[in-house]
Amino acid sequence: MPAFANQPTYDLFAPEALVNSYPLYKRMRSEDPVHYCESAGYWILTRYRDVEAALRDERLSSDRTALYINQLGSLDFNLIQNFLHLTSKMMVDKDPPQHTRLRKLANPGFTTRAIESWRDIIENTTDRLLDNVQNRGGMDVVSDLSVPLPGFILPEIFGVPETDRANLLEWARDIGTFFGAARGSTIEMEELARKADKAATQFCSLIRQLIEQRRRQPGTDMISLLSVAYQEQGFNLEEVPSLCIEILNAGLLSTTDLIANGVNALLCHPEKLQKLKKNPTLINSAVEEIIRFDTSVPFFFRIAKQDLKIGGKEIAAGSLIALGLGAANHDPEKFEEPEVFDITRTPNEHLGFGSGIHFCLGAVLARMELTICLTTLLRRLPNLSFAPDKQAIPTKHSILILKGFDSLPVKFDARLK
Repeated sequence: MPAFANQPTYDLFAPEALVNSYPLYKRMRSEDPVHYCESAGYWILTRYRDVEAALRDERLSSDRTALYINQLGSLDFNLIQNFLHLTSKMMVDKDPPQHTRLRKLANPGFTTRAIESWRDIIENTTDRLLDNVQNRGGMDVVSDLSVPLPGFILPEIFGVPETDRANLLEWARDIGTFFGAARGSTIEMEELARKADKAATQFCSLIRQLIEQRRRQPGTDMISLLSVAYQEQGFNLEEVPSLCIEILNAGLLSTTDLIANGVNALLCHPEKLQKLKKNPTLINSAVEEIIRFDTSVPFFFRIAKQDLKIGGKEIAAGSLIALGLGAANHDPEKFEEPEVFDITRTPNEHLGFGSGIHFCLGAVLARMELTICLTTLLRRLPNLSFAPDKQAIPTKHSILILKGFDSLPVKFDARLK
């Protein structure tokens, strides 16, 4: 384990950092941009050039088994055997050539034709959710919109029966909560681990049942498309649940946070909100700026496959490295006035969806969801503002790889439709 005398310390889990981490990222970029966090047991990168290079560096592995075990601390890793079995086949945790093979198999589920076929589902679901609150004069963006929107959309895209959808979403969230850099007491971590492991077993069982049904009666849903692709290439269908959980967690957890983060950013900058209302054609660049300004996935993790040097620091083989996407997206060496929320920013080469071979497979779908959601929201609730009598709760996560809101109350004039 590295040891450095008189090195600065930074608490990424401090309450103020979880609420607004960007001032801390700024300090780290300035003082120690390649920082070893002894208490957490991993390196943290905060400069754009280091993070972007690390995302493409073949000397860094995406196999995060060491991270999952590290989270357990003194607990027995057998607690997460089923969780590890599921995640060990995930594309996001694989290096080439396995990653290349899995990416090719996943592509049929994310063709332009497939994604466009989901547009109506997204539009109709957004309208239905806003119908529920239209006459109330207020809502919680999280509980009334950003959580239920992907919660309705994804099970439908996957073709999951109504009776199984609530369980599917609960299992996916339990698994996702343990995915990266969770922090808590031994008792809390044991509970998270047990829930994630049990959920992995139940999730796999349901997906296998659905695969068997689609083999007999294939459809146009995601599981049908993936099952056909796997069979045509002669690959084991046992790997399909791992890809399904990867897609679900990306779509559920990160998209939920991205919507709430986006609404918050617009409401915190009313002049930019008015500019977007007056010129709706700016929505695409506004979406990109939302993803840059307050990304819902502020960290990716990698493991050093060999001894290497980053930013002048010697990093030993086997070391865990946290790639700070959120910090990189605010690096003034890359972005002019990075703390300014600019919905016309161009170019905008943010790292909100990663970079290189692991660039987010669902980026097009996430952009579509966010674009449709915000466009519909601003059209139907044109005088949207923060609720003055209720407090937003800025974070619900005790893990580094997700950043969002637990509650975001807003108000609007119910007479305007």
